[in-house]
Amino acid sequence: MCRKWTPSLVAQFLVISPKQISTALNTFLTFKEYISSPGRFRGFCGDCGTSIAWRSADYTPIFDLYLGTLDEKYLVGDGVVAKTLATPNGTQYWLQNAIHGVTDVLEGGKKYSEEGPDGIREANDMVAP
Repeated sequence: MCRKWTPSLVAQFLVISPKQISTALNTFLTFKEYISSPGRFRGFCGDCGTSIAWRSADYTPIFDLYLGTLDEKYLVGDGVVAKTLATPNGTQYWLQNAIHGVTDVLEGGKKYSEEGPDGIREANDMVAP
């Protein structure tokens, strides 16, 4: 993930179902997408360029929404929702460029080294340098 988009070492995503969005993103005139690699789409604001979402054409039940695009009241407000959204419970999935002790400390989920034309390589399949 490009740090220029997130101003941080690890992008924070909310992984959700399209059904959880009350108004589909593609109905907004300013929402745009581009194909970042075959079958992979990055959504952004056509006015300011802010990254909004990432999705895969071959796995449609979920997509990734950049946590920073949510209104502040939902991120810092009172209650369970704000605390849940602000608590990481996943992992850094892509470890090819992980920073030992910094970006590789979140536990949970599968970890991958890279995705290439032959598919996804899991991190435990990586060859040590």
